[in-house]
Amino acid sequence: MQGDELLEAGFAFKTVEFAVARRFQEAKLRAAGIDADRYGDLADPTFLGHGALKAMHESGISILGQVHMTQRFRLHGVVRLDEPLTVAGEVTRIDAVPRGRQVWCRFSYRDRSGREVCETERSGLRPDPARKRGPGGGASSRPDEGQFETVAEHRLTPDGVAAYSDDTLNAIHNDPQVAAQFGFRAPIAAGLMGIHYYVAALCGDGMPERLELAIRFLRPMFWDDKLSLQRRNGGMRLVNPEGKPVSEAEFSLR
Repeated sequence: MQGDELLEAGFAFKTVEFAVARRFQEAKLRAAGIDADRYGDLADPTFLGHGALKAMHESGISILGQVHMTQRFRLHGVVRLDEPLTVAGEVTRIDAVPRGRQVWCRFSYRDRSGREVCETERSGLRPDPARKRGPGGGASSRPDEGQFETVAEHRLTPDGVAAYSDDTLNAIHNDPQVAAQFGFRAPIAAGLMGIHYYVAALCGDGMPERLELAIRFLRPMFWDDKLSLQRRNGGMRLVNPEGKPVSEAEFSLR
């Protein structure tokens, strides 16, 4: 994969400027089936993940075929639509795993005054294309502790998933041939797309000023899946039509 020779612990990504544009948020949330009006003039913090992708892309790191594995947000204050931010990040570690390399990164988002408004951590699997089986197919969640309640359902569509990932940075989300190359039966939804559903569930009473949200992606979300969002105290999960969790989240509203 392009840029692999650069990736090592301590590698600093190019610092980039980024803003969650109103039209961008409206279009992407519409693709995910979420009403953008619920957030008013505030940004869905999920979109800060796109700032990290921009930093990776402008540093010469391709994400074609990369599979999102984990994501954590620590929001220190609300972010407004079109508010200019700077995004700085680095590779914190790289783990050798059976299907390739899992690359861990950390990013910091600062406003014009230099105040950190959010920090994120993410890891992605950079798979070996020679291995036909799709990453994540054999994942398992942690032991169930207590009852979950279904609070929402979200039906993915090929048009919606492709529209969300129409920037072509990772065609595994919108090109069936590329998805098949990496062992998937169909294109898979971007991990960030699923995070919107968690944020929407948490923001029924308005966007919190402080939020910590940690997500672990367990299985692919195919672009024709119907997902159930289930919740209990301090935790949520998205479940696919086979009744298996595709991701799980822990959250804290501070």
